[in-house]
Amino acid sequence: MRDRGHRNSNERGSSAQRRARKQFLLDKFGDGETAPCSEEGCGAVLTLTTMFCDRIIPAHKGGTYARNNIQPHCQYHSCRQGALMRAELRLQGREKVSA
Repeated sequence: MRDRGHRNSNERGSSAQRRARKQFLLDKFGDGETAPCSEEGCGAVLTLTTMFCDRIIPAHKGGTYARNNIQPHCQYHSCRQGALMRAELRLQGREKVSA
């Protein structure tokens, strides 16, 4: 099985736990209903339904969904960060093979 940096779904928690995490981010970074994307210069205003909960330290480096390791992201930046992480992991895999 290919390791894409994802852990099993139990780590993400139940849907209620995921909603609580998003609400925490709305309260911490915004006004309780909206919050800005944490990516500098983005300007996207996020809601409970449009927010992606981003880990500052990714799972493949030991990061968890602890409240001190999460930040709000828009869909674009969440997908972009995931693509950059996958490219980094592929590059690391090639370096291990060629070493």
